[in-house]
Amino acid sequence: MMSIKNFSNSLKPAEIVKQTSGIFEEAVRLRRMIHENPELGFEEHKTAEIIANYLKELGIEVTTGVAKTGVVGILRGEKEGPVLALRADIDALPIQEKTDVSYKSKNPGVMHACGHDMHTAMLLSAANILSRNKHNISGTIKFIFQPAEEMKGGGIMMVEEGVLSKPPVDHAFAFHVWPELETGIYGFRNGAIMASMDSFDVILKGKQGHGAAPHQGVDAIVGAAHVVTALQTIVSRETDPVDSVVITIGTIEAGDGYNIIPEKASFKGTVRTLNANTRKEVAESIQRIIEGVASALKLEVEINYNFTVGYPVTMNDPKFNEHTAAIATELFGENSVQWLSKPSMASEDFAFYLEKVPGTFVFLGVGENPEDPMKLHSDVFLPDEKAMIQGISLIVGLALNTTEKIQ
Repeated sequence: MMSIKNFSNSLKPAEIVKQTSGIFEEAVRLRRMIHENPELGFEEHKTAEIIANYLKELGIEVTTGVAKTGVVGILRGEKEGPVLALRADIDALPIQEKTDVSYKSKNPGVMHACGHDMHTAMLLSAANILSRNKHNISGTIKFIFQPAEEMKGGGIMMVEEGVLSKPPVDHAFAFHVWPELETGIYGFRNGAIMASMDSFDVILKGKQGHGAAPHQGVDAIVGAAHVVTALQTIVSRETDPVDSVVITIGTIEAGDGYNIIPEKASFKGTVRTLNANTRKEVAESIQRIIEGVASALKLEVEINYNFTVGYPVTMNDPKFNEHTAAIATELFGENSVQWLSKPSMASEDFAFYLEKVPGTFVFLGVGENPEDPMKLHSDVFLPDEKAMIQGISLIVGLALNTTEKIQ
């Protein structure tokens, strides 16, 4: 692991942790206020207002309305240096919260069940500390508060609208809270840390008939059953066993009667892979198998494969990743950093940023019981707020100690 020399020219690690600890109660207040007022993707109007007002009070340049409801803040240091983008996602999920905390969601059917409230609070708190330490910043810090991470393409919209330019970003960084790691532990991995994710919708059309005379109809349900089963052969018989592919059918719909063979059956699902070639090959295989099985069973088929708007693999740049891990080690010691042996097959649209600029995506442990972790997207998900000390400290340490482009 590379060593960090820049701490001698900026705040010492102990001082960073001290300032973070001093703002911890403010971070908790921010997080709980956002948690109480969750908003779905591209509807984060109140959240964006909270973010923009907070940044303006810190004297940070603010642009609103990026990718509809996104907010970007720019803090220019007093020394020359690279442009570092720090990103937090701000959207919630369509989940009815079932916790009993005093700050539970006030919006029926909407909940921060993936930790985006904590991501936002940590980045705002880091902005607070960094705004008071401009003299120690070499270059420019770009604070990106992104809408619609949850399956709605907020990340690609931010990139397409130029969030990585004006000024051009040299490196990008983001967190995700991770209940499978102990509170405060950083999870690092070089290369792929999260999988790509594409979705697809399929409609099979046959011929309606009576349940007592199946030979007079063309059964779309039987066809769907064969297709769903056949798709798994892509994983078991077409993919290298040391590669990774996950094909999940999440919804299947057909018919509304006991004794009616329905004309149509529809289903939808997702595909997750860890490299671009496999991603392309699986997309081609899915289309071939669906069309082949449908033809064999006399069914018409319509496939909508959302390859172009799916999430790519989240790829960490090894050099910047190790630079970030070295800072984490300086802040909280070697035991605070865990190098992950395998990636997660979940997906993350920060991947769109990392396709354009080198950077790193880090898991931040929030699990009080990692052996039996509280799951992300659970209606009772409550990450351990104490981890925000490690989260904010690493953001500040990275911002103050990335004094040149890492190549």
